[in-house]
Amino acid sequence: MKWILNGTLVTPRNVLNIALNTDWTGRISELEIEADTLILPREAVPIIHQWIATYGPFQGIPLQAITNDGQTLEYYVDLYDDPIFSDFEIEVKVKKRGGKDNFFDNADGTSFELMASDGVIFNKIDIAYLIIKNNAVELALSLGISIYIMAKELVDQIIALSVTITNIIDAVTPQTGVGVTFSIGQIATMIIKALLQIAIIALIIVALIKLAQQFFELIFPKIRYFQGTTVQHLIQKGCDYLGYTLDSNLLQALSQLTLLPVPLVKDKDSIWDFIENDLNFAFTKGYLTASDSVSTVGQLIREVENQFNARTRVRNGVVSIEIRNFWQFITPNQVIPALNKQSDRVNKYILNTADAWKRTLVQYQTDFSDTHTLDFYDPTDAEYSTEPTLIANPDLVTIKGLNNVQIPFALGVRKEKLNWIEKLAKEFFDVCDEVINAFGGNGNFSSQIDDRIGVLQVSQQFFSKTKMLWLVAGKQPTNYASIIRASAIYNNYHLINQIQVNDYKVFSDVPVRMNSTEFVNLLDNNYAEIDGLICELLTIQFFEDQSQAVISYKQPYDYADGKVYVKTINT
Repeated sequence: MKWILNGTLVTPRNVLNIALNTDWTGRISELEIEADTLILPREAVPIIHQWIATYGPFQGIPLQAITNDGQTLEYYVDLYDDPIFSDFEIEVKVKKRGGKDNFFDNADGTSFELMASDGVIFNKIDIAYLIIKNNAVELALSLGISIYIMAKELVDQIIALSVTITNIIDAVTPQTGVGVTFSIGQIATMIIKALLQIAIIALIIVALIKLAQQFFELIFPKIRYFQGTTVQHLIQKGCDYLGYTLDSNLLQALSQLTLLPVPLVKDKDSIWDFIENDLNFAFTKGYLTASDSVSTVGQLIREVENQFNARTRVRNGVVSIEIRNFWQFITPNQVIPALNKQSDRVNKYILNTADAWKRTLVQYQTDFSDTHTLDFYDPTDAEYSTEPTLIANPDLVTIKGLNNVQIPFALGVRKEKLNWIEKLAKEFFDVCDEVINAFGGNGNFSSQIDDRIGVLQVSQQFFSKTKMLWLVAGKQPTNYASIIRASAIYNNYHLINQIQVNDYKVFSDVPVRMNSTEFVNLLDNNYAEIDGLICELLTIQFFEDQSQAVISYKQPYDYADGKVYVKTINT
């Protein structure tokens, strides 16, 4: 294997001790160099010193490893990670360029605020929302009293007017046998009284309209708009910013999954400087900030991995985020292993019982500052338990472990229908519309009420948990809960983790013949056919000069099938 340091061929002193390691367990590390450090000799020393003089130790030096059959592997010398200098050589740590470790080292320190300050433009979505307060009883009481007083006064005035008009008619109507007898002054007084009563009725109607408008804005506040961004777009922008390319079928399928940041906009007047009806501007920046559940590119990707049982791979600058077993069904690889215990001429393995769990809990956050999330319990969590099919001795059941899928976001609540106070008020506004229209006005209160169905509802302008939404044209459709509720997350993404469908033999330290081309192919897809079965490789230690590798892998083995079942506790 040849090593090229910033365009110059170098030969590490410890070249014979170098192996390439890849580990797909936990946080995947790709193409790590077995040796703790590379010891770079005389020809590399001036290159490194010149690099430090130009850039300081804050940028890595490009390093290429070229295999015997021409495969080029990109690395870099990490001068930030304690290089050791001597007169004739320098010990340095080497990391994979364009790989997962390198990507996450940068992504973890890259906030969306930083990206915005550097001119990154996010495609923001206007999200319609309503403030539906939780003091319905007080509002209903006030509304009921006002309706009663206004209705009684209007009825009383109409009755009084009718009496006055009747008296006027009686006064000017001739009586039989008597002739026309009336008092001009009396009739004039009654006419003036009738006009005053009409004026009073008109004033009551005007007051009714004004009070109806106030009540309408109080009980049916106008639709306002926050700004949010889709998860796919946030990660896409993060990858672009860091110089990587995003390629994810999972995120494409979740393209309508949207995050609504907590309301926080700097350089605005305090909320207390506005009356409620002035709050018609978005209090969010649209992208995630330090006040949100996650604030960096790396944190967001890890939460996607957690929620959707996904894995992230980074190869040659391409970031792939897919559900855990995605690569299983598209592998072209084949590996022929030898016995893993050559001295005994046998194979040894363990069972992956560590992957079993007694309890799985999938749970969204509850936002106590938004009381609607407290009233939306069923879709926000799902619980399952692994139970033995047959029990010989209850005290000897050994199933254990907790699979805790804590989603750091609150599930946004859709306004599905009018609540009881709104229905009561709607009846009142129906009457108001009729009265207003009867007197030549244009009452349209009632028609505005039904347009509010489908928007996001919050109990106050500010809330404390980032919300997760499934949006179509700025609103959550009627079936949104069935798509992203906790039980749907489990059934669509975590069901494959049940031990009865995820049971394997685990083989360790298995020697295999392997050339560099086969090794590089496994970096793209760590599933391979072994002994006629599609197996998942866990680790590879590759020695190019010896044309061999040592692998660990999981082989399907139905030891749990029919022995346990998963009981649904809560969905």
